Amino acid sequence: MILNRIPKVLHFIWVGDEAKRPDACFETWRTLNPDFAVKVWGNEEYQTRQWRTKRHMEAMWATGQLFGVADLMRWEILLEEGGIALDADSIAMQALPEWLLDCTAFACWENELISPGIIANGYFGCLKGDRLVQYLVDRFTREKRLATKYVWYKFREKPVAAWKTVGPRPLTSAYNELNYSELTVLPSHFFCPRHLTGQTYAGTGPVFCDQLFASSRPDGYNQLRLYESSTETLIAMARKRLNR
Repeated sequence: MILNRIPKVLHFIWVGDEAKRPDACFETWRTLNPDFAVKVWGNEEYQTRQWRTKRHMEAMWATGQLFGVADLMRWEILLEEGGIALDADSIAMQALPEWLLDCTAFACWENELISPGIIANGYFGCLKGDRLVQYLVDRFTREKRLATKYVWYKFREKPVAAWKTVGPRPLTSAYNELNYSELTVLPSHFFCPRHLTGQTYAGTGPVFCDQLFASSRPDGYNQLRLYESSTETLIAMARKRLNR
């Protein structure tokens, strides 16, 4: 019997224009996982909470990378509370299984064919105080810059893509540096069955959700208009997209 299990809490983060917050996406998870608590972290928490990496969050915001702000918030939330952090633009398609909570920590590959060896950071579950998450937060806290880098021959700072500094790249690096064998890395199709490039899982294995990659597209949230959709419409759309 496993005494310490990942808490039944689903964390979603949305900062910026609250009128565009995709609440219906969050509700798909609540509907299909009724025994989980759902916590939505937003502008108020960003402003009032004592974040260790707040200066980096502010710098990310200044470069327009709100998803980078969300990534930093995600790691600190998981460190302090544990639970499962999920991307805001994900649509649940079936209930999460109980065995997932028995993992010390879990994530999934970004895509085994398109980006082999890279761990996605949009779906991460752990106990509070997880040592991999602690390692990441400590590293981010020490860094001088995360949102930008200084280009000496241009005598100015240049924005750096958040996935390189607070997302999949540092997560994958930390996993390897720590030799973190406690992490269960799931097949990508569990949470990311359709890659940003369009590469789509065609098997019959588990698919817990559909990932829309709205923040990775120019004006993605406006184009998808997730904030105007109903829970039922989103689930039906996801199942149609993935032939489920």
